[in-house]
Parts: sequence; C-alpha cells; structure tokens
Amino acid sequence: MSAVERNILTVIEPTIVLDVLEMTDVESGTENSDGDTMKEKPSKFSTMVPLIKINSYEVQGDRLEVFELKSIGFYPTCRFSFYDRDGMFTARFYPKDGDIIQLFIRSQGDETTFKPIRIDFTVEKIEPLGGGGATDTSSLLMVEGRMHVPNLFTEKVQFQDNTSWNSLQAIAEELQLGFASNVEDTTDQQIWTNPYDTSERFIEDITSNSYLNDESFFTAYIDPYYYLTFVDANKFFGMEDDLETSQMFQQNAMDTMGSGDDTETDNTFPNMLSNHLSMQGNARYISKYQQVNNSGKISKNNGYKRYTQYWDLNAKEFVSEFVDPITTDTPGMIPVTKGRTIDGEVEGPRNEQVKFKFLGTQGDNVHDNYYYASIQNFQNLAEINKLGMTLELDTINPAILRYSRIYCMIMDTGQMVKGVLTAPENDENAPSDAQRRPETPDNLGSDVDNEFGVKNEYLSGFYVITGIEYFMIKGPQAGGAGIKQRLHLRRREVTPST
Repeated sequence: MSAVERNILTVIEPTIVLDVLEMTDVESGTENSDGDTMKEKPSKFSTMVPLIKINSYEVQGDRLEVFELKSIGFYPTCRFSFYDRDGMFTARFYPKDGDIIQLFIRSQGDETTFKPIRIDFTVEKIEPLGGGGATDTSSLLMVEGRMHVPNLFTEKVQFQDNTSWNSLQAIAEELQLGFASNVEDTTDQQIWTNPYDTSERFIEDITSNSYLNDESFFTAYIDPYYYLTFVDANKFFGMEDDLETSQMFQQNAMDTMGSGDDTETDNTFPNMLSNHLSMQGNARYISKYQQVNNSGKISKNNGYKRYTQYWDLNAKEFVSEFVDPITTDTPGMIPVTKGRTIDGEVEGPRNEQVKFKFLGTQGDNVHDNYYYASIQNFQNLAEINKLGMTLELDTINPAILRYSRIYCMIMDTGQMVKGVLTAPENDENAPSDAQRRPETPDNLGSDVDNEFGVKNEYLSGFYVITGIEYFMIKGPQAGGAGIKQRLHLRRREVTPST
C-alpha cells in the first residue's frame, strides 16, 4: 500500500469558534506593547511552556508543576497542577460550572504548515493537593478538563440516511468540527438513528458498525485540532520498506523570540525515530522507550477469534460466522498476535480459544454486514493493542500524527547486549536467543565495537501511532525544560530475533 493511500486527508474544515485568547504584548515594541524590551516582533506566540488561562487567570510557568494533554481516547483531555501562591486564583478566578480552560501550545517550524494546538476545555474537576492553611499561602491545585465541543453531550433524536462515512461527516459539520479520513466512502448505506442519546454515543455507534470490506476495520476520534477523524486502521499496518519524508526540527527550536526565520528547522528527513546518539537534540530522538505486552489479557477476554451470531430476518435463518482478526503476511516477518508458533505450526489454544456473541435479529433496516462489522471492528481494534512500545521524545514533533505509520530504529549500547545482537550465523557458542547476522568476508555483520550501539532488529521496524500525549514535569525527573511528547505505538508483526 502506498503512502498516499494511507494518508488521512481533510474533507471539511472546523468552524467551531473558541473563546478569544489574549496575552500582554511586552516584546514587539509596537504601540500595543507594554514595553520595548524587544524591537523585533517575535516569530512565535508563547514559548515551549504551555499557555493556560482559566477565567482570564494565566497560570504562570514558574507555578506550573505538572502538565498533560492526552489524545488517546475519543476526545482530548488535559490535566495540570499549579501553585496558587498569592491566593488570587482561589479568591477571584475560581471557575464555576461551564467555565473554560484555554490552552495554547506553539508549533515547531512554519505555522502555515504545522498548526499550533489551541483547545478550549470544560473544567471537569479541581481539587487541592496540599498547601494552604495558616502558615502556608501556597496552595497546590490539580485541574482536569475535557475538550469543549458544544452539544457533543446533548441528547437528541436524529437520523442519517446514508453511509457511515457521509453520516459522520454530516454530524461533524453539525457540531462545527472538521472531518478527516483515509477512505473516500464506506459500503454500509442505511438509516442510522439516534434515539435520544448524545452525539458522542451516536458517533461511536455508527463507527462500531461501519463497513467497507473484510480487509478494513474502523475507529473514530476528535484530534487536538477539532477534526472528527474516521480511519480504516488496517491501512497503517503494512510493513513494506517505503520510508516517507517529513520535516525535521531541533529540540525546542530557538525561534520563539527570534525573527521568524525557520530555515534551520525546515529540513526534510526520513520519517523515522531513533535513540541513535547522533539524533540527540532534534525532535526525532527517542529519549526513553518501553515495550508493551497486553496479549495474554486480550486473548483471555476476546479469544483468538469471535463468532458473530444473529437471526437473519430476511433469509429466515440463524447465522454464525467467525471473525478472524486481520494479519499482514510480510516476507521475513512473523505475526505476534496469533499465539505461539513452533516450526511454523500453531501451538496451544489458537484454534480452540474462541468467543461467541449473539447480537439479536438483523432485518432490512440495517446494512447486510451490520452485525458482522460490529465484531470485525471490535475484535481487530482489540487485537492491535496486544504488542507495541511506549516511547518519549524530548520535544514536540508536529509531523507526528495519531494513526500514522512511523519507523523506529532502536540501538542497544550495552557491551554484553551488543555481543548477543551481533552473533554470526555460524557461531555455535552464541546464546540461543542471539540476533544472528550473516557473516561477510570483511566481518561487517559484527559491529560490536560501534560506539553508537547495535541496531536491535527485533524492536526496530514500522509501528502505528495509536495515541499521543504532551507532557511537562518539573523537578529532577523532568530531564529538561519544555513540553515533551509520549507516543503509544502498536504493531502486528516483528522481525524474528533468531
């Protein structure tokens, strides 16, 4: 599958109107400025510390302790803590029901290419974490919020007589959201009904029963830029070696207060991430990574395949057909979601550990694959969460988007590990789990002395980004100033380690 076929493309732009966000101009030296400390207009609004306002109260960077913006679930959420040292927030600006958190995070590079993040959140909860009292005027507060989309949680009666793709676009337009997708339509024409439920639930119901073909499964979410995004997730799990390119950025690029010249940061580079030491200082450097394995739990709860069962009212017959989660048979790769294999043969309960789901009666008021699609989407979305990695970048990389494909090159630097990873194929004394490499006349297959480490073939490869977090933590554990990025990566197959 080509990169173009995987791209998520904008269909309509958002029209939602956010509250006006203003900050005092102390830099430009213009007549609106409060000072003349800088005569040259800054190229970026704000810094790499997030700008947060609640009821016109600006949370100062030196008071901000923890910040999290998560794009993992259906809509973005935020969480942050700060010190109300002078009691001003509690006394004058403490929010009431319906009040808004305003968030701004500047972009890297040219803002005509990569938008800054600008979100209004509904305050969900504020709670004290400590401080205050007779002897301490510094009160630490924790604030939680969810993206504010008017009428997203309004219960109503509505219907859409169309495909799921067109129905979701219509709902997005009604909610003043944008709409984006990596497919042009679906094959599931019917009347979709919302019987006094929320728009959020209506979107989720349509998505869960959407159908294109047996090689597709769908999910939907609202991204940080107010686009309702509807994706065929299966398109991203191909492992062919075609690396796209995207812009490369330096860590927290020093154009925040500069002249606006972004030439240093606009270089193109293969769309990859790595912990290779030569990449330190830019937005493609992996500072931390950790493997994730949820396979046993998911297999126990969902089985290795699930039977869709229903009474077909039109055919007057009972239907029981199984959904076997999709795999990608890439040459040289092995699947990691289908149970253990030994000598190419499935071992264990792969073919016996199945689930059954009776869904009721299917008539002519829904599309032909309505119930089948619900199991196909559910089972495959659960399956892709079995194995992957969570990694951190030391700065924001705006070229990285949720549900996009990224290549990760993981280097191991420990001397013992490098010895194992570089064991030649004919080394009888090498550990059984060694990452064996073909030996060459020049012994080039062994780079154990490489100061930059040895590529871990098992951990390296293409991943799909299923969730993104933006975070900032103060203190020794922070590891540097500015906002960092945490990526949740998933995959269905790996390069064998032996």
